Amino acid sequence: MDTPAPLIAECVLTDLADGLAAARRFTRLTLLAWTAGIAIDDALLVVTELASNALRHAGGDPVLRLSVDGADVRVEVFDDNPAPPVRRPAGADGGWGLALVDRLSSVRGTASHGRGKVVWCVLPTVSAELAG
Repeated sequence: MDTPAPLIAECVLTDLADGLAAARRFTRLTLLAWTAGIAIDDALLVVTELASNALRHAGGDPVLRLSVDGADVRVEVFDDNPAPPVRRPAGADGGWGLALVDRLSSVRGTASHGRGKVVWCVLPTVSAELAG
């Protein structure tokens, strides 16, 4: 039996305010169509963190890519800055984002891509929101 090809969709992000709103709307609508609403809350948190980091620190117009393959949702954010994300100590002024992404993801990574990078993570569709 043939394995179905993964579903893939992309969204170009612009400035911080509009880009984050577009990323969240795109994620919600895409995952509603693909997963019947499973893992949306976790994906929205992850997308907000990764997209805001790219929009704040990378320059250019980052690209958000979502894909679903079997029981996993893959979130990727491509940007033009080759420097990997830096995890800073969590405190009153922030630093909680990558820790949150790590907590919700089964795996996270960064890879070179063109002149920049891609920061990605995989969320199981049986997510923290369902596991309690």
